[in-house]
Amino acid sequence: MNNLKCNICQSLNIDNFLIKDNWEIVRCNNCKIVFVKDFPSDRVLEDLYGEDFFKDGQKSPTDGIKLHNNPTYINAKKRIERIKKYDQGNGRLLDIGCATGLFLKAANASFKYSVGIDISKYATGFAVKELNVNAKYGTISDLNFSQQYFDVITMWDVIEHVKDPNKYIDKISNIIRTGGLLVLSTGNIESLMFKIQKKKWHLLIPPKHLFYFSPKTISMLLKKHGFKVSNIAYEGQYTNIGYMVDKLQSLHVKNKAINFMSTIIKKFKLNQYNVYLNLYDVMTVYAIKL
Repeated sequence: MNNLKCNICQSLNIDNFLIKDNWEIVRCNNCKIVFVKDFPSDRVLEDLYGEDFFKDGQKSPTDGIKLHNNPTYINAKKRIERIKKYDQGNGRLLDIGCATGLFLKAANASFKYSVGIDISKYATGFAVKELNVNAKYGTISDLNFSQQYFDVITMWDVIEHVKDPNKYIDKISNIIRTGGLLVLSTGNIESLMFKIQKKKWHLLIPPKHLFYFSPKTISMLLKKHGFKVSNIAYEGQYTNIGYMVDKLQSLHVKNKAINFMSTIIKKFKLNQYNVYLNLYDVMTVYAIKL
């Protein structure tokens, strides 16, 4: 396929998988990773993650949602608790794709040094100004930390957004200590939800999501760079009702039942209530650097 090479295994044996919103999505016949055929430019990707992207009622404590009730912050605190089962904290933590800094805010209580990086100027500016956390604007190439510097590195719903997962994991492998913990989350293209929904799967959203992993392909990528996967969990998250209904409306534009439900929720101001949701289609991967 025009010498298109797999980012994970470097195979040229690539076939068509499906088309979503005019984006061609392909699959490697060797390792089975699924990815967008033609990547958008860096400028286009950066423009995708402007102020509007982070004002959805969850990614920043805005629109009247206080920090303690923000579902992203609630999820962050629970993630810290799980990380402590693998690493007792008190060390150095890096959050790649830190967004508006809600996870960093939660991490500050458990780590002596925590820093984040994100490609969104708006998000990192918000994190520094509003949450007073150490967030830097840039990409992983801009990180200049010494080898084996970090004890824990996290990537929450990030790896599927980047154009070169190999490059990211290779960089992480260099700056995390031996025995250090890498935790990342990403959708599972082999999940039951994808098999049922196919093109309407809520995580099939090119060009925001460029890669679509399975337990096998994410494990293969991490092993390639010296990591051993300790656990792959399906943990679920808290979300607010308004965000959930907005997401359903975007996927099912003409569904009268969903539109009616949205009207009722807004009428009775139920949109900011949090609910726990687990569709078992998002993997949280815990991996140790060997």
